[in-house]
Amino acid sequence: MAEIIDGKAIASEILSGLKKQISRMGITPRLAVVMINPDERSKQYVNLKLSKAAEIGIDVTLYDWSELDYEACAAKMRQLAGSSELNGIIVQLPTKGFEKTQKLLDLIPTPKDVDGLSSASLELLRQGKQKLIPATPKAILKIIEASSIQLTGTNILIIGQGQLVGLPLAIIMQNRGLQVQTADIKTQNLSELTKKADVIVAAAGSAGMLDGEMIKQGAIVLDAGASEANGKIVGDVDYESVEPKASVIS
Repeated sequence: MAEIIDGKAIASEILSGLKKQISRMGITPRLAVVMINPDERSKQYVNLKLSKAAEIGIDVTLYDWSELDYEACAAKMRQLAGSSELNGIIVQLPTKGFEKTQKLLDLIPTPKDVDGLSSASLELLRQGKQKLIPATPKAILKIIEASSIQLTGTNILIIGQGQLVGLPLAIIMQNRGLQVQTADIKTQNLSELTKKADVIVAAAGSAGMLDGEMIKQGAIVLDAGASEANGKIVGDVDYESVEPKASVIS
């Protein structure tokens, strides 16, 4: 039977530590969250961010720019970027129907780029110089650390190379000298790769795409995927079939 990682317990401990850290700062950190044509999943994520921020003492202002064109959004983003009272900026993805998302993200200064999605932040990440590590990759690394999972000498497979999770996580792990393989929607031999992997991080956003037949006995499986199925947010891992074979599972 696999060791089951209690992500909620780890998150609770982190939040408690952040609340104490913020209380000692003497200022209230201020975050701007921008939404453009958000879907239901995005709204859920934003509500969760607002709730947790309030819990630990971060002041969040929510902006809905769904009715604005790029030029209007860019003008407002430049104002946020230049504000001395604002510490961080997030553009909640996806921005459905908005064609210049990356150009808008690139207007966020790297010290305020909480999600690390600007081109400049990604380049700094490649160089190992980015201070703000994207949230989900950082969460995965925190889980690995809290669970005392040793990655050195293991074969690591990251499924999914999206800019929010898979790509930055692969960069960070490679920068640490770890043996990392990546796969995405174009990968033809996915099952061959998964069966050889000691550690699998599933971040494809494809519901239940990794099942027990695809992993070897004793693999460590971390589910970082999120997609909607039957009205619920679900992961990439078919938990019922994977758990009996895995040594560790999230």
